[in-house]
Amino acid sequence: MLLLVAGCSGSSDLFQDPKFARFGVKADQPGLAGPTQDPNTPDGFEIQIAWTIARHFDRDASFQHITSATREKKLQTGEMNVVIASYSMTDPRRAEVDMVGPYLRSRSGIMVRSDYDGPDEVHSFSGADVCTADGTTSVDLIEQELNDQKPQTAPSFGGCIDMLRQHKVKAVMTDKIILEGFVRKSEGEFSLLAAEFGPEGYYGIAIPKNHRAECLEIMGIIKNYVSSTDWKRDFDTHFPGVKPDDYAVGPAQVDAKSACSP
Repeated sequence: MLLLVAGCSGSSDLFQDPKFARFGVKADQPGLAGPTQDPNTPDGFEIQIAWTIARHFDRDASFQHITSATREKKLQTGEMNVVIASYSMTDPRRAEVDMVGPYLRSRSGIMVRSDYDGPDEVHSFSGADVCTADGTTSVDLIEQELNDQKPQTAPSFGGCIDMLRQHKVKAVMTDKIILEGFVRKSEGEFSLLAAEFGPEGYYGIAIPKNHRAECLEIMGIIKNYVSSTDWKRDFDTHFPGVKPDDYAVGPAQVDAKSACSP
């Protein structure tokens, strides 16, 4: 667990520790949240958002690596104060936790090895050809696209990358913004097909229910952030060469999609 962002204590029902705010983040999603040369040091677009929230509440930020399947549990048990982990905003999830956002949007895409020479469309793959991560919205979406064929799954996208590298699958499918990060880190080993599928997903910040004051404060932070030049600066820093307009959101979407319980 790494401590970041100097701050001072302040009263908060959500952040009861007077010094630290605890964030659950992904460990292996370059661009969004991935390791630096120190494997315990996260870096990425989502980590930058966590820094901004921690500073606002006058806390240091501590980070714990989580998987998609454990996001709700970590919040509900109190292990984490906030989860920022490529967390698509859906009604079933809003029933479990409060969500603020979006700070990014993305359709689904297809990543393959660079020597792939097959068709550029989702329906050219079978379920056995594809890997995605457990606990993500991609599992059901891929099954729908592939006529009820279930994809292979791994606990994290890092596991799917290993399966792709070892020729155990032909493609990794999930949100394109996640795949953009892997493609750029791979230095030519992988490539992203032009095909997109499914509806746009919207990434939100999750906190436990019944912390309305902090939820509304975070909502204000994100509305200001997505409408500022800071958003584009951070996006360009962590996704160089990727078109920011393909993934940008605005404050009206934050108003429409955020859910803070009473």
